Amino acid sequence: MTRRRPAQVRGGLAARRSAAFTVVDGLDAAAQLDVRALERSRLTPGAVAKALESWRQQVRLPRRYAADTAYYGCPCCDGGYGRAELDIALHALPRRSARQLRALVEPVDRAFLARTLPDPHAPDDRPWWERRC
Repeated sequence: MTRRRPAQVRGGLAARRSAAFTVVDGLDAAAQLDVRALERSRLTPGAVAKALESWRQQVRLPRRYAADTAYYGCPCCDGGYGRAELDIALHALPRRSARQLRALVEPVDRAFLARTLPDPHAPDDRPWWERRC
């Protein structure tokens, strides 16, 4: 019996797919695992990385748009939605992982606070980032 070449053996196998998760830069491996477990149970794959990037983009906008959630025209595309998902992650992750994620989020929060003012007409039941103008 002749030996088949490896390419012939692998030819019938399904092609490999890339990983269905994204990496949050700045978190160690244990925190990445915690984030992935959270995304599997309560969010969608890659939600924390997308939310962090969305929040960073919102803060980088020109000042007149930084607190305007209607700028994008879609509530799920604005930075406030990203910040809300980050808030979910910060409360749901174990302390050590949440501390690492908080270290990434806090500089962006400080920049947002420095660029915006409190909105006196905003309802008190809204999150703090939605009570800024």
